[in-house]
Amino acid sequence: MNTLLLGWTESSKLLCLLALYTTVIYIGVGFNAVIVETDTALLVMLLNIVGGFWLKERNAYILAVASIVAFYFFVLPEHNSFEFKDYQHLITFIVMAFNGLAAVRITQSQQAELKKNRRLRGELKNHYSLASVLASKNESLEIAQAAIQHLANHYQIKAQVWLAQPELYCLNYHPEVWLEQYQTEVNNFIAENGLAAKKISDTLELHPLARHTDLLGVLVVESANLDAFNPILSSLISLSLARSEANRALTQAIETNQVEKMRNTLLAAVSHDLKTPLGSIIGSATTLNDPQIQLPDKMRRELLSSIAEEGYNLNRSLTKLLDISRFSIKTLTPKREWVEPEEMIGSALKRIERLLQHHSVELSGDPMLVSMDYSLMEQVVTNLIENAAKYSSKDTAIDVQTSYRNNHFILQVSDRGCGVAQDEKQRIFERFYRSDHHNIKGTGLGLAICKLIISAHSGIIFVTDRQGGGSTFTVEIPCKKYYLKDIYE
Repeated sequence: MNTLLLGWTESSKLLCLLALYTTVIYIGVGFNAVIVETDTALLVMLLNIVGGFWLKERNAYILAVASIVAFYFFVLPEHNSFEFKDYQHLITFIVMAFNGLAAVRITQSQQAELKKNRRLRGELKNHYSLASVLASKNESLEIAQAAIQHLANHYQIKAQVWLAQPELYCLNYHPEVWLEQYQTEVNNFIAENGLAAKKISDTLELHPLARHTDLLGVLVVESANLDAFNPILSSLISLSLARSEANRALTQAIETNQVEKMRNTLLAAVSHDLKTPLGSIIGSATTLNDPQIQLPDKMRRELLSSIAEEGYNLNRSLTKLLDISRFSIKTLTPKREWVEPEEMIGSALKRIERLLQHHSVELSGDPMLVSMDYSLMEQVVTNLIENAAKYSSKDTAIDVQTSYRNNHFILQVSDRGCGVAQDEKQRIFERFYRSDHHNIKGTGLGLAICKLIISAHSGIIFVTDRQGGGSTFTVEIPCKKYYLKDIYE
């Protein structure tokens, strides 16, 4: 009923009910020959119930009393009089008066409960909305921003969020509240280590943001109606901030552990893969420099060649160590330009021609220009071909194929080597990982660098078994293509 009459004013409701009461009384008087007094009394009681639901409490009681008096004066057989000549009429009047006022009281209490339930449902909906928004945020700053915006939109509250650790600072604040306006009050609250809300004035309260007994920070609430703020809101904000701080601490611990693991692995790599060629270089150089040792020219050339070869390998290892230390998926941003894959592959082959003395490289693919970072992708090609040469037997061919499909540049490097074990096809792209199945020199960084560069291009790299033996490393990078058909025709 309230929904249907939502647009009615209180005065219009009163007029409508007065008209209905007048109609009922008129019918009770005019048709008293066919309608008994109890029927009219029931209609009046029904209108009292409607008035109890429809009107404000004061108006409902006034209208109910007026209807009972009118019934007594007009409807009972002693018409137009307040006298009782029959005790049964007195009983009817008493019962009607009691039921009428009781009906108003009951309906008014039900209305109050309905309003309370609607308010609670609204608050629950707002709390759930805030909890959902906070659950989607991971950073403390994002949580504070979402909480302040929610309080402003739903409760007209201007808030500030202060964190007490590692030192007191304002995480975020409502744009209409000056940043340092309440800093003194917050400092005093932190000094007291209060875990209960503190009312500063009629428009200002401080609420603790706590995790168990630890005070994380303070929520400053400024509002003309402080009763609108529910302490559950500060609990939701506290839980979200505690989760954020715990995630941050966990991330730092994981990063610290990874750094320590990387340091240990790096030391192991340096001690093995760098110390071995240095020992060979020092031994050969010492032998050549010893005047007491007379060496044939052939042996001297072999020692000099060994020094050059080990120096070249040492330089490659150091370059990869430097590359992996400065490359990060967060900071590595490719500088895309139009690149001709054939030219890029040719440049990469020149860089490692010493390693390809016993291998032939067969290149195939259509001419094209694709949008990639030239220098980074040249390094990918270099590492993949070097890896293929290291794990292939001498005098075997390495196939390099390029193509463009479904808006992706595709590079495939196939060797005729020993292949990759099934359980290692994912791990070989990890930093410093080296297979236990093969005794091959290296730092275990070449493929890890490739994955970093390709991931920075939003691409993927994977390895499959090559038909006939060996492995095929496939790179797929989403990029634009400049069509050269008209140029080459």
